[in-house]
Amino acid sequence: MTKLELEMMRKDRVESRGFLTFLLKKGRMVGLSFIEHEKYAAGSQFVTHTVGRVLERFGVESSLINTKGYETLLNLVKNTKGDSFDLYYGLFMYNQNSLEQLERLDMAF
Repeated sequence: MTKLELEMMRKDRVESRGFLTFLLKKGRMVGLSFIEHEKYAAGSQFVTHTVGRVLERFGVESSLINTKGYETLLNLVKNTKGDSFDLYYGLFMYNQNSLEQLERLDMAF
């Protein structure tokens, strides 16, 4: 079976089971072009993972006087360090919008 045939079979399977319709109705998925998706992914996932990894290396730790905002930062670190470096690497290497986000972070600092 060719790669194209496998792709079509997967697409048919997803569409026949109504997964996309179900997720769209539940508000868990939005229809985006590839270009839009990559722009949003760089602006949310890549930035989130970058900041979480920076804070982890910074060494943020819980204290007796944590604020709600600080707890949010600790949770960010917890959430992002649980993901593989391969995910982060992929967000950076294969999304052309990620470099722009790094430049924006640099300018913010």
